[in-house]
Amino acid sequence: MFSACSAPSAVFSLVAIAQEFSPRYERHRDDLVSVDISGLTRLLGPARTIGEEIRREAAARGVRAHVAVAGTRTAALLLAQARPGLTVIAPGEEASALAALAIGILEKIDDERGTQSFAAFAGFAFKKWGVKTLGDLASLPPADLASRLGRPALAWQAIARGEDIRPLVPMLEEERFESSLDLEWPITDLEPLSFVLTRLLEPLSTRLERRDRGAAVLHVLLRLVTREIHVRRLELPTPMRDVRALRTLALLDLEAHPAEAAIDRVTIVIDPTPGRVVQHTLYTRAQPTPEQLSTLLARLGALMGQDRFGAPAAVDTDRPGAFAMKPFATEHNDQRRTRGTRREISLEDSAVSARSALNVVSAVRRCRQPVPARVTVVDGRPVRVATDRRGFAGGAVTHGAGPWRTSGEWWLDGAGGVDRAGRAGGSSESGRSGGETSVSSTHQPDQPHLAHQTSPTHLAPWNRDEWDLSLSDGAVYRVYRDRDANSWFIDAIVD
Repeated sequence: MFSACSAPSAVFSLVAIAQEFSPRYERHRDDLVSVDISGLTRLLGPARTIGEEIRREAAARGVRAHVAVAGTRTAALLLAQARPGLTVIAPGEEASALAALAIGILEKIDDERGTQSFAAFAGFAFKKWGVKTLGDLASLPPADLASRLGRPALAWQAIARGEDIRPLVPMLEEERFESSLDLEWPITDLEPLSFVLTRLLEPLSTRLERRDRGAAVLHVLLRLVTREIHVRRLELPTPMRDVRALRTLALLDLEAHPAEAAIDRVTIVIDPTPGRVVQHTLYTRAQPTPEQLSTLLARLGALMGQDRFGAPAAVDTDRPGAFAMKPFATEHNDQRRTRGTRREISLEDSAVSARSALNVVSAVRRCRQPVPARVTVVDGRPVRVATDRRGFAGGAVTHGAGPWRTSGEWWLDGAGGVDRAGRAGGSSESGRSGGETSVSSTHQPDQPHLAHQTSPTHLAPWNRDEWDLSLSDGAVYRVYRDRDANSWFIDAIVD
């Protein structure tokens, strides 16, 4: 037996009324709720008595509800919206009770899962055929109806007959993952706080595992002896429920953001999310778990600062060496195609290794801080490079290519060190007259390579002449001359 309540004047009170009678209820709309009352006959009596009790409860809450009781959920929903007051239909009489209802009533249950919108699907066709009531629709031949309107028309015909096309889906109350503990004595150190966090997180982790959930956000609320609340919010990079990992992340965050007074109450609140599903493979190297990687990143952040570590990412700029920092990915998705057999993997890997051994590609190792250099220029071309930095031998230039003139962001307002009248595009070079010039650089260049500089437009403009030079010591350097400061720097080494 099913009961449906429809109350145009009430929105959220219907759910509270349904909760008073059965845990199996479903809210179709804010003003329409269906309840499974099949187990209430032993407690409250026959179906009419149950319907009267529901109306009495609604009246006590100030809600004027339409109640219908029928053997199917679909019939109860249609009757509750079509007839005021209390309507009770005996099991098996649903089709005859719905036959006289106008077919337009189907437009009010467009939220039914598995059916298309009635008004957009078949409303015009039924009116053109002269189908005016649910009884007319129920009496149509199913085969002819499906041949003209398709299989969805059979679902609407079943609804017109009062048949359920899907079961009732009970609503579940949102479970709150929260745990609190009042301390007998206030604490100030992190060591005793770690035991408290473990005690609170262990039952929460067990509940998360039983619900197949993971923690997406961890809230730590500390009530201080001053009656203030110290709140910390940790957004976790991946769903996790490991107690040790959650405790370590919370302690590292509190170490970086300590409370201002002693703590007398600790509360943990977790925002849940569906658990992580991991499918391991046989032929790939094992990756660190997200819990281990998250803990490592938290320790690095506490030691070095949150803006001093991460993964490099390209930025949309022409500035040489510019890059941004993004958080490390804790989920490792293998995008390689899965092969049918291990033999195919071994053969292909061997072929790739052979091709890689034959086609050796040079790599450029860029200096994160350009190295100041002394460059001797003859007839506008570098002939010798020297520097005091250890690891850079220097020597005479045997081969050279360049210069490539690059400049940018000289158009920004407030750009220091750039002559907007023309220095960015055509300043004079030293050594053009044919004499020998030695330029020594001790000036530190702009810092386009710093990891924390994620917005290149905030940096100073650049104006360079770049060269690729092969020296007598066997090294290949990429050097450039800062045209505004007239200084030379080693920017990279080619391996």
